[in-house]
Amino acid sequence: MKIKYIFVDTNTPDQYRNGFIEVYKEAFGGHPYYEVYTDSEVLEGVWTPHLTDGIIVLALEGETVVGFACAKPLLKSPDEVKEFLRMKQFRGDFPVEFSDAWYMSELGVRTTHRGQGIGSQLIGQRLTRILKFRCHHYVMRTATKDSNSIRIYKKIGAIEVPEHQDVSDSKQVQVQKSQSTARVYLYGRCKEALREIKEIQKVHTK
Repeated sequence: MKIKYIFVDTNTPDQYRNGFIEVYKEAFGGHPYYEVYTDSEVLEGVWTPHLTDGIIVLALEGETVVGFACAKPLLKSPDEVKEFLRMKQFRGDFPVEFSDAWYMSELGVRTTHRGQGIGSQLIGQRLTRILKFRCHHYVMRTATKDSNSIRIYKKIGAIEVPEHQDVSDSKQVQVQKSQSTARVYLYGRCKEALREIKEIQKVHTK
């Protein structure tokens, strides 16, 4: 069945919100994170903040959520993200203005639907929307080891920020019991990444 992509707003049906929560818990409950979330933690900590200050895009197979992606303006990203990137910016390792970048905060695809290009398509949906907000750069962070996102983002031209961030004291580790205690950041230009994503999609549609 063909996958369709929709952006969430205040009129989005509850079944899609519930599907988002289910896929989120599956995506981050597995390798390499093994994080544990309640429905309310996902709703209050991820869904609602992005609905208010960012964007959420869902991948649907029929009426079933099979993937999701979220983003926020970098200026509205978590404090630990801004603090780390401001330090790297000061050192010349992150040459992007905060006002011209969005933080690609969340990305997940059901295990049964991976390897079909859904992840790269979700990234592309966000990049297209970011350009409409007249911003030209993106930045993301992910686990330093065994993250599918690293492979995808590097394939579309992302540049890795030198040095990893220790998150052993973060809520993700202390509360959600994440087994990943270090994060790597990658950044790039939206238009260049979209060109690469189009090439990836050609492969998946052959």
